[in-house]
Amino acid sequence: MKLYKFLLCACLALPIMSCDDYLDIQPKGIVIPEKSEDYERLLNYAQLLKASESYPNFMTDDVFMPYEDDMTGGFVSLELPNQHLYAFNSEIFGEGESDGLWEYSYNRIYYYNVVIDDIMGATQDTEEHKKQLRAEALVGRAFEYLTLVNAYANHYDPSTAATDPGVPLMLDKNINKTNLQRATVQEVYDQIKTDLDEAAPNLPEKPVLNAYRASKPVGYGMLARMYLYMGDYKKALENAVISLQNNSTLMSLFPYKVVDRDKYIGRIDVPDGDENPENIYIRLAPWTFGFSATAYASEELASLYDQERDQRYLLYFTKYLGGIDLDYPLWAPYIYANMAMSTPEMYLIAAECEARIGSKDKAMEYINTLRDSRIIDNVPLVANDNKDALVKVLEERRREMPMLGCTRLIDLKRLNREPEFAKTIVHEVNGVEYKLEPNSPKYILPIPLTVLRFNPDMIPNIR
Repeated sequence: MKLYKFLLCACLALPIMSCDDYLDIQPKGIVIPEKSEDYERLLNYAQLLKASESYPNFMTDDVFMPYEDDMTGGFVSLELPNQHLYAFNSEIFGEGESDGLWEYSYNRIYYYNVVIDDIMGATQDTEEHKKQLRAEALVGRAFEYLTLVNAYANHYDPSTAATDPGVPLMLDKNINKTNLQRATVQEVYDQIKTDLDEAAPNLPEKPVLNAYRASKPVGYGMLARMYLYMGDYKKALENAVISLQNNSTLMSLFPYKVVDRDKYIGRIDVPDGDENPENIYIRLAPWTFGFSATAYASEELASLYDQERDQRYLLYFTKYLGGIDLDYPLWAPYIYANMAMSTPEMYLIAAECEARIGSKDKAMEYINTLRDSRIIDNVPLVANDNKDALVKVLEERRREMPMLGCTRLIDLKRLNREPEFAKTIVHEVNGVEYKLEPNSPKYILPIPLTVLRFNPDMIPNIR
């Protein structure tokens, strides 16, 4: 079978391009990239400006779904795959159901591969600019694979990564490959590192046009995220610091407010997208406003906030919306959800690494700098020791990055490796408790059934 069957039609139709754009026969009336500007337009293609999915949040301890509910519809109104996730069922997507996280990630990888393969042969441009465009595509591909390998594979463990099944590595634009195999987790991480190492020196100091395009703080920031997930805290810290040296901007939340409690879109006036200077790399959720009004904060998540002074709680959560009084705090920012990278994440990575291998006071300095822009009359946190600092950093990470793509799911997977942070997640559905134990295979999303059918030798995930 051709690769497009494996990718579930990864080459979706474009306004001016189609799957056949990059085959050896030029389709009539279709533009084939030849000039550098053609590839630059491809990097601005709308699908490449999106990323990930929010549905993995239904598996986490951040989310609460009542059984029935006037605002969200409750558990009973969820699509069946999301019910399976919330109840920690072994099956998630049935035959014929689409897994958007897998499908659209490989769709984007295909287009990045086109740029990576062919940009250096483009006409009417300088070598320096072509290297920059290639670097941006390499960062995009690395970003997609870092999400995929953490969603569909065992979390990185240096003792097993060389044998743990990862995800298929597609590194060129050939769509005619058959019976594809999963690279190991180590091989996927090695490729991510190769892409980012090659990209970093060729990225622009500041983004071209806007933060939808990668720049140096993004390249080093992605390395910091990768090393954090690998547990290499020394290198994660080094790269987070470099990223912050290039861009450490934080935006105070104090000037912003709830504009209209009855509104959905426009409920708050917090800048989003490229207007928010914290967004150093923007990839929008498939549904523009992400997880807004989809779920409530769990009691545990809500309790982490100072509900009187923390602007993140006061702005992004609400117990009243659209004329309805709510029993629980609803996640409802209704601003463009950035699924990629921000400066606060770099502060959090640097703080976590300092708490683990460095200075507890430096860790608190990073955290308090962030909190000073979030919490009214913030009282600086002080850590008794590195262990206490780490607990405080991880709590702050949860406050800053809830309901964001696969972030919490990945954090749970990596922290479950540490006995002091391992936890059992409990969701209740109509009076019945469902539990997700630490290191359960159910943390790993299943390879889509259609993919397995067209690639019969591919190893499935046994959940």
